[in-house]
Amino acid sequence: MSVLPNAKTPITRCELKSLYTQAMLGKFSDVAALNGLASKLADATNGLLAREQAYEQKVKELIVIRVEVKFTDRLADQLVRLALKRAELEDGRPGGRIVTALFPGGSTPIIKPVGGTQIKEMRALEGRYTEVAAIYPAGSAELDKITAVRYRYEQALEARKLGVEATAQARAARNLAKEEFLDVFAEVANRIKAAFPRDKQTQDLFFLKDKTDDGLDAGDDEETEDNTSAGSAGSEG
Repeated sequence: MSVLPNAKTPITRCELKSLYTQAMLGKFSDVAALNGLASKLADATNGLLAREQAYEQKVKELIVIRVEVKFTDRLADQLVRLALKRAELEDGRPGGRIVTALFPGGSTPIIKPVGGTQIKEMRALEGRYTEVAAIYPAGSAELDKITAVRYRYEQALEARKLGVEATAQARAARNLAKEEFLDVFAEVANRIKAAFPRDKQTQDLFFLKDKTDDGLDAGDDEETEDNTSAGSAGSEG
């Protein structure tokens, strides 16, 4: 049964274990060997929680950024399809001169890719619009729209790239803070054991045990009382 937190212990559980140990240390303020341990553990815990909060914030921000990428990709696809239809109207028939010049492979080669590949295809489309300007003056309005959404797409992709990097950095900082927290907790535990040598019962007072299969905290007074009551009831029957 685990007592000290480890690398796999969830942050929320690390906090609870730390609070428990800090509170119990406060009950032994008369033991000089334990002085300052609660504050040291509190500092490490607060540092971990701050890093975890920062990481969670970056994750939330990245969600919003990813929505912008998905939505802008949809806008770009719709705009390219619409541009193709308008070019067909200008030609007066499918597969006409303007459509063939602007969309030699149809819209699929432009809208099927995503991300940087689609940006490349849209830039090429912009170039073709410039080339047909003389025979398709009305296309300048389409070109402006395509350029605007392509720029928005580029901005969204760049924001996602930066967001992924920032999230990774925040996660690394959180992981480092957790390692530091675990080191401090181990040091506190060793100091407690040294203060009460060969007294495991007192040592155990300082540590919150992990939950058992029934969801109860092993060793809690409530569980002990429940078991005692149940046993008494059974003996009376």
